[in-house]
Order: sequence, then structure tokens, then C-alpha cells
Amino acid sequence: MTTTSMPGEPSLNVCIHRRLGAGSCAGSGAGRLLDALRREIATRGLQWQVQPSRCLGHCLLGPNVKAAPNGRLLHQCHDAASVVEQLCRSWSADAPE
Repeated sequence: MTTTSMPGEPSLNVCIHRRLGAGSCAGSGAGRLLDALRREIATRGLQWQVQPSRCLGHCLLGPNVKAAPNGRLLHQCHDAASVVEQLCRSWSADAPE
């Protein structure tokens, strides 16, 4: 298990909005992603918050995840492990030396 500490208590907001008759994050598996992200983060021993969110405005590209502290918006997030890895790399690269 790898423990990574990130500044500013990282949080992930997972859009769970459902649009009838059109593509949406909920229709693309956002509920499963929300659960999988919580499990992945717990498994890695990270202290990140994961919460459901209202529409992030990119319904056809869902599921969408808004990451903080740097406000990054990720699209087509289907694999929780890949999302966490991508954010760990991004936040590590942004960290001051």
C-alpha cells in the first residue's frame, strides 16, 4: 500500500447528474465510479474526500470528476485506479520542490 500526502486535503467531486433522453454522467456509470473511487482511495491510505456533485457541464463526456485543490476537471472517468494515479502524478508534478 502506498500512502501519498497531498497539500490542502484533496477532494473529488463526482458528477451524478442524470439527463433523460441524453447522455449524462449518471447514465455513464458515475454511481459505480463514486463507490470505486472511495474504495481505491481507502485502499491506498489517502486522506481524500470523495463526494457526489451536481452537473459539471460536460454531460456527453461523463462520468466527470472535478478535482481540488487545483480545480482540474477530468472527463470519461471509468476506472477509479487510473483517476487516482493521474491525479497523484499531476499533484506531485505541481508540488513545490
